[in-house]
Amino acid sequence: MTSSSVSCGMNTTRRTVFCRPAPSMIFLTLPDKSGNLLQIPTSNTMQRSENTSLTAELKGGFSMKRTIAAILSAAMLVTAAAAAEAPSSWAKSAVDTARNAGIVPEQVDQAYTQSITRADFCALAAAVYRTWEKSGNVKSVDKAVVSFSDTKDEDVLLCAALGVVNGVGNGKFAPQQQLTRQQAASMLHRLGNLRKNAKDNVKDRMPHVFADGADIQAWARNDVYWVYNQGVMNGVSGNRFAPNNSYTHEQSIATMLRLYDTKYAVKDDSTSGTGSKYRITYGAVGPGVSQVYLEDTKGNRLLTDYKNTKGEFYDIELFGEWVTLRETVAYKHDVHNMKTGETLENYAVSGTDGEQAGWLRPSPENGGEVYGKDRIIYADGTSSTQTYDALTDFKDGKAVVRVDSKTIAAIDTTGKTLWSMNFAFDHSKMAVEILLAGDGKGDRFVVVNRDGSSYTIIAGGKRIASSSRALQLNQYSDTYIAAESTGYYALYNFKGKKLTKTYQNAFDEVGQNIYSHWLSNTEYEYIRCDADGTNKVLFRVKCPNGRPGALPTDGAGVYALRTDEHTVTCFDRFGTTLGTIKYDGEITMEATFENGCVRVMDKLYLPTGEEI
Repeated sequence: MTSSSVSCGMNTTRRTVFCRPAPSMIFLTLPDKSGNLLQIPTSNTMQRSENTSLTAELKGGFSMKRTIAAILSAAMLVTAAAAAEAPSSWAKSAVDTARNAGIVPEQVDQAYTQSITRADFCALAAAVYRTWEKSGNVKSVDKAVVSFSDTKDEDVLLCAALGVVNGVGNGKFAPQQQLTRQQAASMLHRLGNLRKNAKDNVKDRMPHVFADGADIQAWARNDVYWVYNQGVMNGVSGNRFAPNNSYTHEQSIATMLRLYDTKYAVKDDSTSGTGSKYRITYGAVGPGVSQVYLEDTKGNRLLTDYKNTKGEFYDIELFGEWVTLRETVAYKHDVHNMKTGETLENYAVSGTDGEQAGWLRPSPENGGEVYGKDRIIYADGTSSTQTYDALTDFKDGKAVVRVDSKTIAAIDTTGKTLWSMNFAFDHSKMAVEILLAGDGKGDRFVVVNRDGSSYTIIAGGKRIASSSRALQLNQYSDTYIAAESTGYYALYNFKGKKLTKTYQNAFDEVGQNIYSHWLSNTEYEYIRCDADGTNKVLFRVKCPNGRPGALPTDGAGVYALRTDEHTVTCFDRFGTTLGTIKYDGEITMEATFENGCVRVMDKLYLPTGEEI
């Protein structure tokens, strides 16, 4: 192994230590008190960083100990900065391959972990296009005449002329603005469609339901689906796409390589879950009859020796290794731990938060309530030893518990207290309101007196609002719907600001910042309202069956609404229409979502309106 040093000296007038790095193994060279030179090796390696000089001011008298500490700190900073000159381990092969293919411009082939700018991504795209063009691998396209007031960059102008990228308005391009992941997806899709024999049919744009899909803008949604399906761009951890995150040089090079030649495309495994070891299957189901079974992934029936059931149950619910079993139509639940074999009679699992945690709660056969005996359970079959008096289910890793007669607190899934507040919750007089699917979860909830005389909203450890009239906490934003008088409702934010006018008879949250309100017995209006009070009317529709409920959704910010007897309109949480589905017959039932696609009667569509 070669070695080199960081040359260090000290200016005795200014008491300044200065260092200059060299590549490979680093040694610090510095004098001791007698003037002898010492070489101290470090474990860091680095690439050459030309003309780099750092100084560390030493206050007070000369101290060898402080000198060494200062020099080591400086060297580590230099090393960290220089490390950006080499690609990350996961990207090195792709960067090398792309460089050898001649598609990496010089300004992109450096600072690999830094965010890429709009101009530099255009340089990459232009390099790929020119390579395709030389080999006769591009479609014939009429190039537009484009100019920008803030750049004359040839690569930018080429990409704009080809329709790969757009300006930002007012004749500007913003060349140094950082590129986001969804912007990169759009440019990659448009560039990919310039290639001969490009694949861009309906099946190439099949939706993928990302956990943060609600944040994808309408203009980028099809592009995100396309690059994901083509193996050009992956998601990030937790089945997310992170559409608004920046995009680094090395990520840009890697994805551009996958677009340049499909043999480098990759199958994304970052969005896949661990998968369940068990599955629920069904036999005969009808009035008073239910045959439900538990199987492993190979189809082997399980729990066949459980009591006298022979593995046949009235109902089964799964949470990791925990199975809630109901043997008959009678109200009796048992919980069985598949990992340990333990059975807890007259218990049930509730309030599970994805695969994080849930509550193991007593479930008396007579339907009564038992307080203070709840345990936190985890999907791996373990549970907390401490018991709690749970008031809400887990959501986003948080739940609220009653600590004593005067105190409530929010805890995380490990039982750690997140906040506590004085609130005298009396089970005999109060209850947590659960009217809709999103109620009674996390650290936001409504406490209602059992006689209906008082409503209180609590969120984040604060008392948000109290009223003698009904309060409905909204699921998606820091807002609530308040009954101002009998039959009249309005939207308020957590600061008590009224955000909408007062609506008569019915006003409901039906999506993320989306609400429906009564116009007549057969007509409702859908509006979008942000927490700052910005209102926008979306649709006015006939509702012959009365008050509509929550909108059908993919679970990630895409909604479907029947806007007339032959039409379903799909739109996102921003209120932007994604597409219109025209059905050739009468639509007699609500649309539903299947893996991001929309089912209307007997047909399946993309949210764009294209039939699959």
